[in-house]
Amino acid sequence: MTKAKILIVEDEVSQGKLIQEILSEQGYITSYLETAEDALELLQAESFDIIISDWRLTGKDGLWLLEEAQKIKPNIYFVLATAYGSIQHAVEAVKKGASDYLTKPYSRDQLIFCVERACEKILLTKENSSLQQELQQRSQLIDMIGNSKPMQQIFHQLQKLAPTDATIHINGESGTGKELAARALHKLSPRSKKPFIVVNCGAIPEGLAEAELFGAEKGAFTGAVHTKMGCFEAANGGTLFLDEVAELTPAIQTKLLRVLQDSTLTRVGSQQTVAIDVRIISATHKCLKDLVSQNLFREDLLYRLNVIPISMPALRERISDLPALITFFNHKHASQHQVPPLKINQPLLQTFEGYSWPGNIRELSHTIERLMLLSDDGNITKGDLSFLESPKEAETLSLPQSGISWEKMEHTFYKQALEYANGNKRKAADLLGLSYKTFLYRLEKFLISG
Repeated sequence: MTKAKILIVEDEVSQGKLIQEILSEQGYITSYLETAEDALELLQAESFDIIISDWRLTGKDGLWLLEEAQKIKPNIYFVLATAYGSIQHAVEAVKKGASDYLTKPYSRDQLIFCVERACEKILLTKENSSLQQELQQRSQLIDMIGNSKPMQQIFHQLQKLAPTDATIHINGESGTGKELAARALHKLSPRSKKPFIVVNCGAIPEGLAEAELFGAEKGAFTGAVHTKMGCFEAANGGTLFLDEVAELTPAIQTKLLRVLQDSTLTRVGSQQTVAIDVRIISATHKCLKDLVSQNLFREDLLYRLNVIPISMPALRERISDLPALITFFNHKHASQHQVPPLKINQPLLQTFEGYSWPGNIRELSHTIERLMLLSDDGNITKGDLSFLESPKEAETLSLPQSGISWEKMEHTFYKQALEYANGNKRKAADLLGLSYKTFLYRLEKFLISG
C-alpha cells in the first residue's frame, strides 16, 4: 500500500517537515498541518488513510483530534506521538481509539516501520471488509430473503450442503423459490464457476426430451442436421437443475436413472458413451412418493434423486417475512420499470398478511409489480386490493350437507385462475397447484379457451 494518504499534525514546524519528507521519500502521499483545528477542517474535505499527530499541540490536543476524526471516519488509522510517553498515556490513547503510539524522539526507521505496519493492518481490514461483504451477499443466498424460523432452517441446510456433491431433491409448492434454492446451492459450491443449467422437465416436448437431456448425433432423427449437445453435457463440471422432474415420462425416467448410476450417457443415434461430472438437483411441487405408489414414478429413481430432501416453506408458513419481501420486490420492480415504488402503509400490509398467497413468493412479486404499474405515483387504494379479498378462503372451505356439483366448481376455479393470472396459463396453473400440462388438459376438457 505505497500510495497511502497520510496527514501529519505537528506544531514544531521543523519536526513536521522532516516527517513529511521521510514519508514522501517512501512513496506516501502526505499533507502537513500545525494545528488540530486545521487538520479537522481538512479531514472534512479530504479522505486520509493514516493520521500521525503529536499529543501536545497549540490549541486543541491530539486526543481531541482523535475523537473528532473518528466521528468523520470511524476506522481511521491514528498514530499518537509525544515526548511525554508513558504507560498511562498509551493506555489512554488506546482507550480513546488510537491505533498505534510513538514515543518521541523516535528514529527514522521506527517511523517507517510504524507506517508500514499501519498499511498492512489497513490492507488486512479492507480485505476482511471485502470478505465480510461477500459473505453477507452469499448469506442472502441469491435473492432468498427471510428471518423466519423456517427460512433460517433452509439457509442452514443450503450452506451446509452447498460444498458437497450430494444429490438433492427440493420439494415445495409452486412459487416458493425452489429454483432460487438450487441456484444458491450451486453458487456457494466449488462448482460455482462452472455452468448451472436449468431444465423445465414439464416444458420439454415428449418427442424431444431424450435429445434435449442426453444429446443427439447428426441424422439421428428427422431435423437433426447437427450434432446436439444435451443438457447433461452442457452442465459438465457444474450443476444440472431438473425442475418439475415428476413430469418426465417413464421412458426418460429409465434413461435418467442409467445416467445417474453410471455417470455416463449415450447420445441419441450414437453407440459411444460420454463420461460426465454433474451435480444433480431436482425439484417438484408434487409428492414423488405418492407418484411412486400410483406407478407414475420409478421408485429406484426416487431414491437416486431424493438422497437429501429439502422442503421449501409456503409463504403462509413464513408470513413474518412479508415486510422484508415486500420491500425487496418494491425496490426491485421500481428499479426495473423506472417508476416510483409503492407507498407501503399499515392497511396494505394487513391486507397482505391476511391473504393466503396460493402462488407464494412468485404471486407476491407479480402482485407488487402489478400494483406498482397501475398505481399513481405509488399510491394505492382499497379498491386496488380487491383481488386479494376473501383471505384464506381455500383453507376454510367445507362441504355443504346438501352437496355440490364438483365439475361446476372445477370449471369456475379454472376460469377464475385464468382471470387472476390475466390469461397467463402457466401462472394460473401455479395458482391451482397444477402442472402446466395438467392445467392445459383440464382447460381442454372443460372447453375453456384462454
